[in-house]
Amino acid sequence: MYTNRWVMRETDADLELMSRVLNIREITANVMANRGIRSKNAALAFLAPSIDGLHDTLKMKDATKALERVAKAIPEEKITIYGDYDADGIMSTVILHKLLRRLGADCNYYIPHRIDEGYGLNAGAVEKLAESGTQLLITVDNGIAAVAEIELANSLGISTVIIDHHEPMEALPPAAAIVDPKQPDCEYPFKELCAAGLAFKIAGALCRHMDVPFSERDEFLTLSAVATLCDIVKLADENRIIVNCGLVILNADKLINPGLGSLIALRGYLDKLISTFTVGFVIGPCLNATGRLESADLAVELLLCEAGDTGRRIELARELAELNETRKKLTSECVERVSATLSAEGDLPKVLVITDEDAHESVAGIVAGRIRENTGHPTILLTQGDGAMKGSGRSIEAYNLFEALYSQRHLFIRFGGHAMAAGLTLPAENIPVLRDALNRGCTLTDEDFRPIIHIDRVLAPEEITLALSDELSRLAPFGKGNPEPLFVSYGLYAESVRAIDEKNTLIFTFVNNGRRLKGIAFGLNEHYATAKAGVKAVEAADDKSGGVLLDVVYSVETNEWNGNVDVQIRVWDFAFSCDGTLHYAV
Repeated sequence: MYTNRWVMRETDADLELMSRVLNIREITANVMANRGIRSKNAALAFLAPSIDGLHDTLKMKDATKALERVAKAIPEEKITIYGDYDADGIMSTVILHKLLRRLGADCNYYIPHRIDEGYGLNAGAVEKLAESGTQLLITVDNGIAAVAEIELANSLGISTVIIDHHEPMEALPPAAAIVDPKQPDCEYPFKELCAAGLAFKIAGALCRHMDVPFSERDEFLTLSAVATLCDIVKLADENRIIVNCGLVILNADKLINPGLGSLIALRGYLDKLISTFTVGFVIGPCLNATGRLESADLAVELLLCEAGDTGRRIELARELAELNETRKKLTSECVERVSATLSAEGDLPKVLVITDEDAHESVAGIVAGRIRENTGHPTILLTQGDGAMKGSGRSIEAYNLFEALYSQRHLFIRFGGHAMAAGLTLPAENIPVLRDALNRGCTLTDEDFRPIIHIDRVLAPEEITLALSDELSRLAPFGKGNPEPLFVSYGLYAESVRAIDEKNTLIFTFVNNGRRLKGIAFGLNEHYATAKAGVKAVEAADDKSGGVLLDVVYSVETNEWNGNVDVQIRVWDFAFSCDGTLHYAV
């Protein structure tokens, strides 16, 4: 067990001025400044996201060329949309397919099989599409690196439009149009849209280009919102607008997309609020599970179902949910096996390069992430692929995984990724060489293995109010680039701490100047029990009446129960406190 590092965010913004101009608490202004929001216009847009705040799609490089090429193809050519097997690729495929079919196009879709074909455009698929008569290929969520494959498509008489959000390589594919805001010469002001966000923007622009109504706007906005959350892109600028407005529409009409509505109903959320948590941890995993274990075609088919296809919608939704349960089981079993192996080995190397030939390759990234969370170490998990070892890696803030792997690129058949995550394929005999090279060149210290909790501000107990909770809720949705605000209070008096072990939950009752405040924590029971049993700080922190003094990191939230509404805190970490000095418990 390791302890977290509590790191205070810093800003030099004039918080008093922000508070006065925006008519918000200084606490809220502090959180916004910590997110890089410094101007009045940016702050107003952040506090009140509006669909009118989206940028002009035609500012994207090649957007006009793409619209002209697609519009030309609609009445006279066979079009294939080539997507990807994750939620973002699925949603972007559905958006373009539904629109093009409504506009009268002869249009189908193709999603590569994760295990059989791998990510992105492949030569075999291009050849099959040429044989089927495809004349225009539209890639979504892939294509920016497919130079050879698009050269092949051109030689077979297929024209290509690329809609992608990944980093472009030095050489660009010879496509008819490339829409990717991350191209260095693209002047579009926001670079962080996911593929479904781009598909939504292109869909609206195509309707305007062809002078037809964009009747699917609200439906596509909800699909784009789901994809934006599942793809974990930065929730700023247009992404914030898409998620905020999309969730408002989805909560007003859970059946706006009948297939998605069936999945929502099956998961028990037809009469509940759809939040960022619901999308990220309840709905999204079911969509992703199809591409991991079967074919993402199942999810695409579900989302293309009409309202009258009730039986098929229910059948597909159940199949997606069952696949997700299988995925969870495979993940749990693999985490247990790997954890047992690591425990038996004793001291851990700085970088974990683990092999588990029984692991399903589609869950390698999830398992690597869990092991990284449990150990604090960068982790690569490899399993048996088709004639080679394939796997995924997940890293920590102090270790750039992509750079480390790039330095050993001669060992790989294929690899790619970024600082925090990567995928790789290599011969089995190269694994010991990779493990040795990564650890020999690693400069991580014990301090680096302690996860960081970024804190926005110190709060006094009397500042934790229902009014503050209401105001902070205006900063939602929370996610990458806009994390949920976290605060710290030192020396909070916990009159009682109750453990509900079967739910791995702690219930705190804090008391300050006669005012009671409820706190709740998930997954910290072992942390509390270990601390209570073995830390001398507890003796000094224990109050004679039986309570303890705790330094607490928390978020502020509203608790509604039996018609009563009050503020409570969600405890993310704590340490026993002595005389105002911070003592880590374990």
